[in-house]
Amino acid sequence: MEPRTSVQFEPSETARPSARAECAALAVFELAVERPTGRPTSARKIAEKYGLSERFLTQALQRLRRFGIVETERGSFGGFRLIADPAELTLGFVVAAVEAPSSPPKKTSTAEQAESPSLDAASTEAPAFGKNRATDKRRKVVDSTATDASAVATRALFDRAWRDAETKRQEFLNAILISDLLDDARQGAPVDFII
Repeated sequence: MEPRTSVQFEPSETARPSARAECAALAVFELAVERPTGRPTSARKIAEKYGLSERFLTQALQRLRRFGIVETERGSFGGFRLIADPAELTLGFVVAAVEAPSSPPKKTSTAEQAESPSLDAASTEAPAFGKNRATDKRRKVVDSTATDASAVATRALFDRAWRDAETKRQEFLNAILISDLLDDARQGAPVDFII
């Protein structure tokens, strides 16, 4: 068997965002669709449409509320309403809002978001897709076993590569406006983002 001379990237499940980020993005999209009506949309309606846990979705929406992206309206016809302008709101900001530590990300213009690897480097540190406790535990195991100087140096090279990849991912997400996603959906165009 001859050795392969090139490797072609095949997207996999590991390239998906965390469940919380995906849940929040779907909710923001649905609220953007309903925004022109001015009526709030219930978490139950969104959860049923996309097959999501209503409880988990509500937690993501509450996080978005704390970050000034959505607002809530109480009552029998209450729910959530998108208050951020879809023409200025990026997918990167939505992801950073639900993946960031408890302090809100700094709101920036779309141009600043596209240039910045994260919305507020001090608070968001460009959250990784699918980052979870299992990944963190695995990382601690790898870091704690590297004792050879060359192995430590090699780990540092790979750590930099992962950070660079995460920066590119965040830049890419910061360039996607929610309004562009709405336009694609209205036109029935298949969503195809080429990097």
